Amino acid sequence: MVWWSLWVAFLVAIGCYYQFLGGAQAQSATPVSNSSAWLAGLAPLLLSVLIRWLVLPRSHAAQLALAWFVIGIAFAEVCCFLGLFIFPAQKQVLFAMSFVGVFQFMPIFASRYAAK
Repeated sequence: MVWWSLWVAFLVAIGCYYQFLGGAQAQSATPVSNSSAWLAGLAPLLLSVLIRWLVLPRSHAAQLALAWFVIGIAFAEVCCFLGLFIFPAQKQVLFAMSFVGVFQFMPIFASRYAAK
């Protein structure tokens, strides 16, 4: 139940961050750059994916797995913040990637850590 509660809270938080920290506001008058530097905003998402699909399946202790779970979700959430504050021209893409990054942590795997 803890895993699911945390996951839902983090998933809802992404939408709240986007809504209340300026994601729904109109674009500023800054010129849109054709630079691909915003792709650096996907680096935390890549770390999140590695944690979810390589580290978590190898964690055998529930406490360690829960710590990796929270760390991985935090990396996924960083994409949203990078879109809001560093790369505002790409904030919608980074918001969507952040949402997908948190969504991948759906704790369907957490039952293996349940006490028997």
